[in-house]
Amino acid sequence: MYQRYVISDQERGLLVRNGQLVRWLEPGRHRVFRGLSRLELRLFNRDTLQTPFTPELMAVAPSGAAVEAFVPETHLGLLRADGVPKAVLQPGRYLLWQLTSKVTLDVVSLEPLRPSIPEGFWALVPTAQVQTVLVLPFERALVHVDGVLREVLTEGRAAYSTLNRKLEVMRVDLREQEVQILGQELMTRDKVTLRLNLVVKFRVTDPVKAVQSVASLRDALYSEAQMSARHFVAELNLDQLLERRSEAVAPMAEALRERAASWGAEVLKLDVKDLVLPGEMKLLLNQVIEAEKKAAAQVIMRREEVASTRSMANTAQMLERNPALLRLKELEAFKEIASAIPNLTLVMGQPDLLRSLGGLNKD
Repeated sequence: MYQRYVISDQERGLLVRNGQLVRWLEPGRHRVFRGLSRLELRLFNRDTLQTPFTPELMAVAPSGAAVEAFVPETHLGLLRADGVPKAVLQPGRYLLWQLTSKVTLDVVSLEPLRPSIPEGFWALVPTAQVQTVLVLPFERALVHVDGVLREVLTEGRAAYSTLNRKLEVMRVDLREQEVQILGQELMTRDKVTLRLNLVVKFRVTDPVKAVQSVASLRDALYSEAQMSARHFVAELNLDQLLERRSEAVAPMAEALRERAASWGAEVLKLDVKDLVLPGEMKLLLNQVIEAEKKAAAQVIMRREEVASTRSMANTAQMLERNPALLRLKELEAFKEIASAIPNLTLVMGQPDLLRSLGGLNKD
């Protein structure tokens, strides 16, 4: 008895007789004598790139159809088809099928911390074996292996082997950051209680120091700014704090900069955002300011009155020395009065005044 098989162009056939692989079948029609045997046809796609190695399969494969490859322990196999990355193979023996393309396998070791795996294979490698790290331009990444700092990465990508090691990556942001210290209850030298809100702007300059010196750089800066503020406010009275706030905060900023430098950070700016006084103190200050303004206004008014009186005294002396000028002033006054009163009777004194005025006109 015969068994007939049809194999398409996209397939290859493996004929199994009584559980044993005996023949390779190419595409086409096949007529196989079965007799009393049990036949089985196993098909696989011709685009298959690799299969696990078996001596039987290697024995029936046509010459040049497959190449044997081996991946040892602690290694990976990088499979390419016509130079294009296709897969990553785990340790073992394989047959690389050369049916439709040139299939190659490169073997790389996972023992180095940074194995020589091309970037095109990174997405194909299991994350349990290789960990990839992407560092942005404003970051630095500290790579610790078994608790020991091994590398500081700048921007870019890197791949690390996790074989027999524990890998930990800590990222540090180098951009300008802000810490707000809000609602600090402080007392000035003259025993006035107030609330101070501060803003600290900083950036990391040494990522290694920033990670190794303190558990949290932001918390450390917050606490240090708090302590500096208490010391700074306690040395000033309220008037000094209000009048020279920007100047007074400079020593506090300098002290904070020195402390931050030991942690690998640079304090760019420290400023008083708000200074909040108790309600009673606000009322008292408003009253003081109002009294000061009133006193200043009275001083100005008195100054103007003195100037006006002095001017009047000078005018009086001039009129006293010149009777004709005095008379002209009187006539000007009469003129202004006449413009407002319908009828005005004028009685002239000093008979020779008109003659004097007439003489002036003749001149």
